[in-house]
Amino acid sequence: MEIKYILELNGIIIGYTEFEFADPPMGVVHGKIIFDEIDSPYDFFKNHCKKFNVQINTDFPNEKFIDTAIIPQLKVFLQNENQLHGWGGAISGMDSDEFEIQFGGISSELMQTEFKHHYIRYYKHE
Repeated sequence: MEIKYILELNGIIIGYTEFEFADPPMGVVHGKIIFDEIDSPYDFFKNHCKKFNVQINTDFPNEKFIDTAIIPQLKVFLQNENQLHGWGGAISGMDSDEFEIQFGGISSELMQTEFKHHYIRYYKHE
């Protein structure tokens, strides 16, 4: 069973990710977002970014595709309910496909414990 990392924006749980992928030497994990009652993630994130002056790197309204810089208000919680620490999470995706979170700035120690499976897969040892 994969671990579910809870995503929260402005105190509201918006869904979760399993952080299926990682780049351990870079301190980055990323994964598909499973949303909880959000009809248009594109509109949701675009409105949030405009309201809080968060940089939007790419925005294609016709395709409803968005790619953001790190969203300071976005929090990720570990299974033990502690917040994941690092630089923060950025979002990219399109309503007709899926959305992904990229979370960077994870320490080597945390990568070796919380994301041990990624660490072992990359380095081929514990």
